[in-house]
Amino acid sequence: MMPSTSENEEEDRLKDIHHHLSTNKSSSNAPSASWLPLESNPAIFTSYAENTSHLPQTWEFVDVLGFGGGAKDDLLLLSPTESKSDTVAGAIFLFPTTDAIYTERGVQKARLRKHNQRHHDVLSRNVFHLEQVKGFGNACGTIAATHVLLNSGLALPDIPDPFNDSGGTASPLSVYKKSCINTPDSVDQDHDRLRRQRGEMLVHTQELHNISDSSAQNTASQTQCPQSGDTYLGHHYCAFVPVKIDGNIHVVELDGTKIRPIDHGMIDGNNNSDDNNAFLRAVANVVKREWMALEPNRIDFSLMALVKKA
Repeated sequence: MMPSTSENEEEDRLKDIHHHLSTNKSSSNAPSASWLPLESNPAIFTSYAENTSHLPQTWEFVDVLGFGGGAKDDLLLLSPTESKSDTVAGAIFLFPTTDAIYTERGVQKARLRKHNQRHHDVLSRNVFHLEQVKGFGNACGTIAATHVLLNSGLALPDIPDPFNDSGGTASPLSVYKKSCINTPDSVDQDHDRLRRQRGEMLVHTQELHNISDSSAQNTASQTQCPQSGDTYLGHHYCAFVPVKIDGNIHVVELDGTKIRPIDHGMIDGNNNSDDNNAFLRAVANVVKREWMALEPNRIDFSLMALVKKA
């Protein structure tokens, strides 16, 4: 089977987007149609979630203040509250885009293309994955938040559905999701086409664009928001969600610039009901192994989680 156009268009979609942004710095202070970047700030992401998905007031994004130590009791600190993994809907990770990380992404992409096709199909059917098309500019934070929100009920069916509004009005994200084709054929190429279709539909949904830009300029921001979504910032967001596969919870990475959802394996706490921090610990281990180990001298990594308030 021939690879899809989506896969062959560039060697690494993220690198291609950032190259475009970094070579067009002259327009960084001019208004553009691209979406404004979201600051790594829980209040900003909570604002986006509340206005796009009618997120219940009992849910919020919080900072993960530490990625954990070696001991089980020295786990993850959340601000402003601590939470258990059965009330964690997903996580968002911000990392620097360096040569070492780009190289590893290339190795991973080659590995994904050779991976078991049936597993790819099963995973693609169980998650909502969209592509970061170029029209978004540097709005990877919005895409990461959207990935968490649109997948938040898959592995945790007993938590409140963020898309059910008590007043009966469909949320903007719910309307967007319903407008997408959610059941692709079994042919791998169709999964690629579906990701791109979802990205194109989102980038042209003006209501969500307006909400995202408004969140980016929220008064809770601690840094000045760029005037243009085409500003090169040298960092990228991806999302992690818990997904049930064959009865076990897996940590699945969703990145709008990758060709597949990435299954990072089962969490250690699948058979231990007392290990309530298992999902976040698993995410932290993936982050340390797959990113931080590549850049041990960098400190510009951050992690947030969508949690139910204690």
